[in-house]
Amino acid sequence: MTDSCPYRTISIIGVGLMGASLAGALKALPSPPVIRGSTPEKEEGEKALGRGLIDSYTPSNREVVSGAELVVIAAPPSSIPKIWEEIGPGLPPGTLLTDLASVKQNLHAIYLERFSSVFPRYISSHPMAGRELTGVDAARADLFRDRLTFLIPFASSPLGEDLERLKKLWTIAGSPRQTVVESREHDRILSLISHLPHLLAFSLLETLVRTTDKKTIPHWNWPSQKGGALKDMLRIAWSGPDLWGDILLQNRKEILSSIEDFTSSMDVFKKFLVDEDREGLISCLKTLQAKAHEDMHHERHS
Repeated sequence: MTDSCPYRTISIIGVGLMGASLAGALKALPSPPVIRGSTPEKEEGEKALGRGLIDSYTPSNREVVSGAELVVIAAPPSSIPKIWEEIGPGLPPGTLLTDLASVKQNLHAIYLERFSSVFPRYISSHPMAGRELTGVDAARADLFRDRLTFLIPFASSPLGEDLERLKKLWTIAGSPRQTVVESREHDRILSLISHLPHLLAFSLLETLVRTTDKKTIPHWNWPSQKGGALKDMLRIAWSGPDLWGDILLQNRKEILSSIEDFTSSMDVFKKFLVDEDREGLISCLKTLQAKAHEDMHHERHS
């Protein structure tokens, strides 16, 4: 597979962290595509233009899609249906649409109900990459390097050629592995491997702040006392509240199920502590680690 881009003209709606990072990865190619960007935030658009990530900028989503072979929507999940309404009238026939949202079921349902005839070529994407930072300043051309990308076909019509071209796009952007899944399976997976971990980080941060507010520990000063473990666990707790509030609510059904699973696990460990069962606790930890190593070994050789 060559490193030439399968699309000559790409429009990216939303040139923040994800959209600008994708643009940067594609602009690093020997023969990069023409990339046009749109964002309601003028400063972000001008930054992306100034850094050479995009070839032109407009605040109009309808205008930016004109002439595009591929449209990438890099916006929060709840804002995407409104974007669909905006770009529908100006989208060239034959254009492929994708989005980078991390929640798919609600979007897929809205698409099937209202937009399937407007956008007959639609394959949703979700590269498993991100940072706790936001905006163009946080964008990195290597953000997707060695990461997996989920692909979720929304359209019911045959999409074989479109799927192969989109796979190639993600490969040359740095994501060499793609997995095609249905929207419900995607959201169940993400609730466990991404959304629940973020919620746990937010909950841990809330516990620390609440302990500070109580003023019950004389020498309590967690920011200066934290070690590597807490620092690692809290990194994603600084992720954008607007985006993550949206994500958590959009996938609340699957996340609530994952919370139940996690609570059951915590109850097991709580019982070991209440019973002072050292042997049982150590045995449980060893068994868990052994099973996890088996999972990781299988993944490396699959």
